[in-house]
Amino acid sequence: MRTHAHLWFLGLLTGLVLLGVATIPAAAQPRTPVKIAVLQAAFVYFTPYVAEAKGFFAKHGLDAQLVYFRSGGETTTAVVAGIVRKEVDLPNAGRGYPAVIRDLKGLKLGMTGRGASTDFTLRFLLKEAGLDPDKDVTIIATGGVPTTLAALQKGDIQGFLGFEPIQSQAIYGFQVAKPVLDIRKGEGPRMLRDYAYNSMVAREDYLAAHPDVARRMVEAVVDTQRFLQDPKNFEETVKIAEKYFEGIDPRLLRPILQDSIKAYQPVITRQAVANIGEMLAGAGLIKRPLVFEDVVDTRFAPTKFP
Repeated sequence: MRTHAHLWFLGLLTGLVLLGVATIPAAAQPRTPVKIAVLQAAFVYFTPYVAEAKGFFAKHGLDAQLVYFRSGGETTTAVVAGIVRKEVDLPNAGRGYPAVIRDLKGLKLGMTGRGASTDFTLRFLLKEAGLDPDKDVTIIATGGVPTTLAALQKGDIQGFLGFEPIQSQAIYGFQVAKPVLDIRKGEGPRMLRDYAYNSMVAREDYLAAHPDVARRMVEAVVDTQRFLQDPKNFEETVKIAEKYFEGIDPRLLRPILQDSIKAYQPVITRQAVANIGEMLAGAGLIKRPLVFEDVVDTRFAPTKFP
């Protein structure tokens, strides 16, 4: 029996991923109102931004409204990289993971919020490196982009594990930080390379009552992913990013997108679900392994892309 039906936006390290291929022609249907909760100005939610800007939701008969919420313990964010202030000595940098994580001993490290994925992922990385998250470092919840950048600039924290655009702004914009590891580049534990970060989640009763809406939503996102993966659309993609990431130096958007777009894909794998289950179990958040069919609604899940 399916206990949770999800339309998962899985982001391998970055973004939105969707599970399904629509089979119902949307053109002949009236537009259906749909509200989608997203973080504001976070690359993990870049796909719905683009779907809205390019009209892919409307194309599939959806009147989609993006509802913005603040980061916190209730938020799951896609971990992209770890950074530290420039003056932090990293004698094991050349040895890579997990040795370089041991260089963080004694530091004040930031993450978005207690209970968020940045929290338990940071603790996982520290433990893998042989450090005690409660004794060897001080972990501080710094919230979203503005407050985290301010904490890094002032030295209230000396490192941070999180998501774009914080890394690029801190490293290339304010020039106060340097990278420790970048999961997008294959650094860090193997578990995080095929991992269920973010998801689009729907109530099971809603999916049962509105499967056509779910399929159209999925197809809209798959269309968006195809658009993003086509190199000829890159300049237009940068322009869209400038609209949704106001206040960020446009010069930073280009390298962020170059690093991130290749990771956007709409297929959820069994290994990704197993990996997130292992992480959640290690954090004490679940008591039994995740069953793929319990968390992924396979009626909508594509098995290959493009």
